[in-house]
Amino acid sequence: MLFSTTLQHQNPNLDRQVKLEDFEFLPKDCAQLYIADYGTTAVIRISGRATFVSSVSFKKLVNGLIDRGCVKFTLDLSCCQLMDSTFLGVLVGLSRKFVDSVQSILLFNPSDLVRDMFDNLGILDLFGSVDSLCVENDLVSASHNDDLISKSELTKNTLSAHQALMEVNHSNEVKFKEVALFLEENLKG
Repeated sequence: MLFSTTLQHQNPNLDRQVKLEDFEFLPKDCAQLYIADYGTTAVIRISGRATFVSSVSFKKLVNGLIDRGCVKFTLDLSCCQLMDSTFLGVLVGLSRKFVDSVQSILLFNPSDLVRDMFDNLGILDLFGSVDSLCVENDLVSASHNDDLISKSELTKNTLSAHQALMEVNHSNEVKFKEVALFLEENLKG
């Protein structure tokens, strides 16, 4: 979806009437989520490609944990191949729920590519980091590929994620203004 928007920006001759119905969301492209829930703390392993499709499930998982009293999250990124802007924007939105997100959302072992994605959007300093993690035996799958995500829910989530990225770092406006406009248009129509 974001790829099409980029092409439209670069080639004004492409049809501006692209709609979300034109896209398929394949569960195989979703990140697999694993959780070790310790009550007030939790470790979430994100394995695979953390994209706009998996960001909805991730957001629901974290919000559910927050509702149950969890106040500190460690994100195990050692198996995360990449994070797209929507997933990163969801993280920014979640960070706003905490007085001190650097102490509340910690990153473990992001690859250079993933770390660069955080850094390029100017959001790396919103999160803390940890150097070690021992939870392998406690992790259970939290992924639900059977859960259907409506296109409307996906669009709203993607829009709010990109708005969060633009609000936290104004240089992101240049990167995501067209994306946000595209998503707003799709929500209207």
